[in-house]
Amino acid sequence: MTSRAIPKFDKNNDLPRISSALRRLATAASGNLGSDCYIHAAIAQEILNRLGVSSKLVAGYAAWRVGKGDGDVILHAPLPHMPPQPEVVAYHVWLESNNHLIDFTTYQLRHKAIQMDRLDGGSTTAKWCPDYLAVPKKSVSPLRSVIQLRAGMYFYKQETSIENLILSAAHPLDADDINTAWLLYLNRDLCVFGPNNMCAGIILP
Repeated sequence: MTSRAIPKFDKNNDLPRISSALRRLATAASGNLGSDCYIHAAIAQEILNRLGVSSKLVAGYAAWRVGKGDGDVILHAPLPHMPPQPEVVAYHVWLESNNHLIDFTTYQLRHKAIQMDRLDGGSTTAKWCPDYLAVPKKSVSPLRSVIQLRAGMYFYKQETSIENLILSAAHPLDADDINTAWLLYLNRDLCVFGPNNMCAGIILP
């Protein structure tokens, strides 16, 4: 694969481009859309590496308040005071770099809400659904606040035991997926056709 010189990393330009590349790839080809956070984070880490930006894969708990209704919360975390369920491991994977957390899966929040409603019969209104998050770690809210307060709040908490479990069990990345994501990063208007039978092209302004 041919490449070209990449200018100095600019988060205001490169992060949207990485987000778009991952979204196009996942929407076209992911077999686990909505539960593919590790793949998003790991491929994003490879792209950032090529851009000269170091980052760390982090696993643990996360939650997002996506609307103003009582049930408008997406949880990848155990509820407070809920007994442990050994057969179910709630977790999320994201990146951390320079005291910031970066999550390229938040574009899936509406999809996650639909999946959740199908399972529990609820009705989740996902008004807040950013393409990605790249925010200071100090902006993270406590889980209780995310559950009780306003849309746009988020909770992330690293859990070493979960991180060890998830990252040790993760399969090596597919080189073709990495190279495809890199090609999509380089070509912002390139469409992807995959097993999901849809064109996932997104043209950034």
